[in-house]
Amino acid sequence: MLKQFFKDSAVYGAASILVRSTSLILVPFYTRVLVPEDYGVVDLLAVTTSLIVVTVALEIAQAVARYFPDTDDRTQRIGYASTSLWFSVTAYTLFLGLTMVLADPLSAWLLGTEDRATIFRVAMAATWLTGIFYLVQSQLRYSLRPRRSAVASLVFSLTSLGTTALFVLGLGQGVIGIFYGQVVGGIVGLVVALRYSRDVYRLTFDRAKLGAMLRFSLPLIPSSVGVIVGLYIDRLAINELMTLGDVGLFGIGYRLSSLTGLLMVGFVSAMTPLIYAHHREPSTPRELARIFRTFTALALTVCLGLALFARDILTFVTTPEYVPGAVVVPLLAPALLLSNMYIFAPGLGILKRTAAISAINIGAAVVNIVLNFALIPVLGIAGAAAATLLSSAAVFGANMVASQRLYPVPHDWRRLGLAVLGAVLLFLAGRDAQVADSAGIGLRIGLLIAGVGWFIMIGLVGSADIRATLGSLRARWC
Repeated sequence: MLKQFFKDSAVYGAASILVRSTSLILVPFYTRVLVPEDYGVVDLLAVTTSLIVVTVALEIAQAVARYFPDTDDRTQRIGYASTSLWFSVTAYTLFLGLTMVLADPLSAWLLGTEDRATIFRVAMAATWLTGIFYLVQSQLRYSLRPRRSAVASLVFSLTSLGTTALFVLGLGQGVIGIFYGQVVGGIVGLVVALRYSRDVYRLTFDRAKLGAMLRFSLPLIPSSVGVIVGLYIDRLAINELMTLGDVGLFGIGYRLSSLTGLLMVGFVSAMTPLIYAHHREPSTPRELARIFRTFTALALTVCLGLALFARDILTFVTTPEYVPGAVVVPLLAPALLLSNMYIFAPGLGILKRTAAISAINIGAAVVNIVLNFALIPVLGIAGAAAATLLSSAAVFGANMVASQRLYPVPHDWRRLGLAVLGAVLLFLAGRDAQVADSAGIGLRIGLLIAGVGWFIMIGLVGSADIRATLGSLRARWC
């Protein structure tokens, strides 16, 4: 499992790095033609898309993740995959028709004016394509085909980015050009993903399998909504309590913080199908603990680097009006990691305790809503970021406690705690050295190196872990 994990995560991670790097390269150009209010519109529609994807198809993709690996029978697998596809296509199509009819009032409610109804309609068309694409791409992951999944993701993302750049920068379409690009990317990406997964899809629909999958996935819908609300209520609260421009500033900081996804995507994409496929093996808990330690060291290094250099990065890649968004990065970078680290607490999923998962995520969403409306009036957009961090930490902690009772993993909490404490102290030491001269930059580089040294010194990542990781990567790429 460990060897396969490093191989698969390298494939997923490499694809993600290429996509995110290209996206970051385009930020300097977008921030010179789009004002913060435009970014606010994009972020609010991103929230809407995320909610649609986890509700309209009733989270059937998560049920496929659980049932598909449990059988080796080809006919059974085709039944699960095909049923999930046709159910999702039908659900998304019905929802798309409804949003087209109600675009004017929905745009006025969400975006403040009916004048943006056309933008809303194009965004909903992009959402239809995105939802189906993610289902088919996820099927490639559950089939343990990381290369094909990565290629489909690259085609989808790079086509979207390229056509978005054409519409926004070349044709001057503004905000709507972003969603035109997503539509084109969705079409091309979906065609590629369907071609790669054509062996598991047929013109067949099994009501019994649909019933079984929905019994698993329906309790997860409130859970997934809770996760999305936990991640995105900050944007909605800022829009309510502040301005659409402040949503844009928060959004630019969020985009920089989401670079942690370069690390997380490879781990998440590789880990979930492997855990479900190997959880019965006696060695899996020990290997999971080892992977978690390695991941934590990498994650803390990335978060510390982003926190120390956020202002420098935004100064370099954006215009001065976006630089205040750097204030949220030290809080959002770890928050975004914690929100996805449920993969290291798999006990509830393995034992199909979906009601407990739902209760945890709904509770965290309620806490996040309360914290946002309490902290934003006091701290502004930094208050929204703090609320997101606190609620993400709470949901990770609850998932881990529950998982350890059901599927114990021998984590070394003392070393993990020392690593987190060291990273926080190093950030605080460099927080006031934000001047862009050579002395300030040198100090922050030194603090980042000290962080890596600290993780090695306390044994969070030992020489055996480093050798195993390098050996797996050499076996994969050399």
